[in-house]
Amino acid sequence: MQVLDDIWTSVKGNAKTRINDPIIGAFAISWGLCNWDRLALLFWGVGKLDARINIFSQEVSFISEPSLIWTNHALLLLPLLITAFYIFVLPSVAHAIEKKLKPTQINRHAHIVELDLGKVIKQKELNKARLRANPDNEFLAQEVKLDIEKEKSEAATKKAESESAINKQVESKAKADLAQAEAEIAINREKESKAKADIEARELEKREIQIKNQKSTLAASTAKHKAELTAQRFPSSYIFIESLSERLKKDNVIMSLSGLTKCISAIFGYEGFEDLINDKQFNQENLEQLKYVLLDAERSTIEFSEILEEEGIEKFDSKWLIEHLEIIFKELSFEFIYPKALADIMQDEIDIYNLDFSTFYGMDEIPTAIENIDGIELNEYYYDEQESAFIISFSGSASGSHVAYSSVSGPAVEFSIEAKYNSIIGGFGFGELEVNGSVNAKEAEEINYS
Repeated sequence: MQVLDDIWTSVKGNAKTRINDPIIGAFAISWGLCNWDRLALLFWGVGKLDARINIFSQEVSFISEPSLIWTNHALLLLPLLITAFYIFVLPSVAHAIEKKLKPTQINRHAHIVELDLGKVIKQKELNKARLRANPDNEFLAQEVKLDIEKEKSEAATKKAESESAINKQVESKAKADLAQAEAEIAINREKESKAKADIEARELEKREIQIKNQKSTLAASTAKHKAELTAQRFPSSYIFIESLSERLKKDNVIMSLSGLTKCISAIFGYEGFEDLINDKQFNQENLEQLKYVLLDAERSTIEFSEILEEEGIEKFDSKWLIEHLEIIFKELSFEFIYPKALADIMQDEIDIYNLDFSTFYGMDEIPTAIENIDGIELNEYYYDEQESAFIISFSGSASGSHVAYSSVSGPAVEFSIEAKYNSIIGGFGFGELEVNGSVNAKEAEEINYS
């Protein structure tokens, strides 16, 4: 019996699942509605059961006779159409209807809730009236007490509101008085600021007059000072102009003052004679400190050729003019010198063996006392237009004993030296030599301090 129960349960479950399926269930109901007459005849028709079953199977056997699908629409096509309508169209229609009815349903629900709330409130009032009607109930005394407290509270509230209104009136009056006082203060401040502005305007006008007077005085003083400086510089430049003019006359060449001044300006690296006259550095003190005037052959050739062309001197060239200038400089305390010659002189002036290497950058990090110069090499020499300086650089190596342990050698040292003449007059007039250097350990060495 248990086996039969299990089989029946399984069949019933499968059948329920199929019926609950949205497609199968809908199709089964649609087919039943479309073929109700055949089903009625099958179950309750006249005749024997096997005869009714044969008739029913002949009418619905569309597999053996496919033409029944098209001749008997209720057999398959119409149930399928109803099933599709039920599954796909009807839910959308139902959703649209529910969407349209939503406000009405909400209003109905709200009305029902409102009715229930009204009933609850009325029931509450009824319960309260019944309690009041009972003289033995203590609720009546409590309610009277609550009513009295409520009346007192309302009276206190009214009193507080009255006092608040009075305070607001007082406050508004105080604000009005304060606003009036602030307005008066603002008027007084405006008058005061106007008076201050008038005073400041008069003081500014007075100050501007003073500044104009000071500017006029300063301009006059500057012009006077400039004239004095020019008067001081002109004799110094006149020496060169006169010397060059006398030298040129020996070759029967007369050069104008403009050409002579251009030559002197070009020698010292000025753009024009006006720049030379206005240069504060061109004075007798710097001329006494002057040691060398750099002669850049390429630049000088171009500039002197232009001057000779402007002067209409075709018989001689720039080399001839440079030779005359060299003769003039031989009679002066400073030299007219080419870059290579100046580099050689600088190399001779630098006593590499007596240099104080302790002042070189990086020497404080190397524990070596320089004793021997192992080698030195000239790297380059050039004129730096930005610094207006002639620069020469060396590099080499040196060695010596350890600073802390004199019995052993310290790390080998590589050094670089930069020497330069800075311009003190124009761009090519140089004074004192300046020497700077840096060092670094050539290689790391293991030293035995035992």
